[in-house]
Amino acid sequence: MIASAQTASAASSQSEDAFSRARVRGSLVVGVPYLAPEPAAGAKVRTPERLDTVMADRLGQQLGLPVKVVQVDPARRLSALADGEVDVLIADRVADPGAAKRSGDLQAAASSAMSSTQSAESSLNPATSDGAGSTAISTGYAARPKAIIRSDTKLRHWPDVKGLTVCMASAAFQAQALATQWGATVRPYRVPSDALVAVREGGCDVGLIDDLAWAPLMKFPEWKKFSSTLNEAGPRVERVWLVAANDRATTAWLTDAMQQWRREGVVRGMVDKWARDVAFDVYLDQEVPDCHG
Repeated sequence: MIASAQTASAASSQSEDAFSRARVRGSLVVGVPYLAPEPAAGAKVRTPERLDTVMADRLGQQLGLPVKVVQVDPARRLSALADGEVDVLIADRVADPGAAKRSGDLQAAASSAMSSTQSAESSLNPATSDGAGSTAISTGYAARPKAIIRSDTKLRHWPDVKGLTVCMASAAFQAQALATQWGATVRPYRVPSDALVAVREGGCDVGLIDDLAWAPLMKFPEWKKFSSTLNEAGPRVERVWLVAANDRATTAWLTDAMQQWRREGVVRGMVDKWARDVAFDVYLDQEVPDCHG
């Protein structure tokens, strides 16, 4: 009888959905592939590269729970879900990494050569289930790197960056891989505003941010003379939630929640705010006039 009770208890624990477990714990634990380090004492607080923490906080608000965000190595994401170390994960997914190579598109194929972190995060199958213990639900965020260049330069195509300095945030994994593939000198910075300041002051030839954020950033008058860009290259990388494959309740709840996000333009609002915040960071940080006036 005791053994049977213990077996039933274990089965109940394994079948418990993630959000019920989070409510019992009193907090939602979200795993992310990269967590920006806390700034040193007295250092300036600046907008991080990814929206992962913003998305996690928004999810926590909808659930009425405080949120704890933890960095999880991509190689451990399935075990972290299975063990209940995290309730849900945020990951990146390339819809079809082989499509560019099959189509013969060199530029698109080049950007699929990602860093180890990015490639591990992108190994999910485009189907709902990755077939290896987790289910993916799209957040509605999908982007590729886009260049920020002075409007008075002749740079227009990716082959033009060979030998030039291309700058981005250290968490912009796909941007780093793309610039490296085209023979650029890659210079990562702690936060995106640092990279963009370097572009404005002439320390970098090209800056890279996600294309979703490029348009709202370029709406600011001070970015008009930095509104040139390069041709599109590479597949879009989609941000997804990962849930344990057998957790149907959490999958259903998140699927409905993400449909609501799309109806209400939640992600668009996050991106627009990110662009405003980064523009203000650059305004605060730029110490010399723009290169060439």
